[in-house]
Amino acid sequence: MRALIHFPIIHSPQDLGSVSNAAANARSEAQNKQYYEAVEQFWRMIETTIDSFNLNYQQLKLYQDGLPVCDSVDRIVENVAACGSQNFQLLQKLQSKGATLVGTESVSLLLEERQLMGDLLKAKAEKQASLEKAQALLDKRDSFIAARINETLLDDEMAVLFLGMTHNIEAKLDEDILLIQPLGKPTGNQ
Repeated sequence: MRALIHFPIIHSPQDLGSVSNAAANARSEAQNKQYYEAVEQFWRMIETTIDSFNLNYQQLKLYQDGLPVCDSVDRIVENVAACGSQNFQLLQKLQSKGATLVGTESVSLLLEERQLMGDLLKAKAEKQASLEKAQALLDKRDSFIAARINETLLDDEMAVLFLGMTHNIEAKLDEDILLIQPLGKPTGNQ
């Protein structure tokens, strides 16, 4: 049997990269303050929850939303963690305990989504068509992520998946993967 602990996540500004400024500009100052406070509290809760599991980190794999399948995953995590991302700092802590980081996403799909999100936030694109395209792209990403987990999570292994709340991979995972959702099902899995 394989087990996957799934945490639906809130992305910090550091996680969003180049889209972060446009997203912040779309919110009021009060909304930005609430968002930053929520992100901080959320990641403290996730870290506490993971610590409570008493995991064998030497046999734990880590899958991360937005982390491409490439030879530079450690460097990417290091760079984003250095920018202050609680998510990526937690990945580093788990790696330091022996967990193995696994590239999770398609580079080309991530680049396509970043372009689309930038267009949406700048209101350059026709909204309804862009939103439909964004959903179709999210579905493709979900299929890729699930396939990546199905292929790389081996028998008798456990993994942690950090994935944005709008993703929906549950039905795409192999049947022998036990899905553990300590925070409940994300909104995308309704």
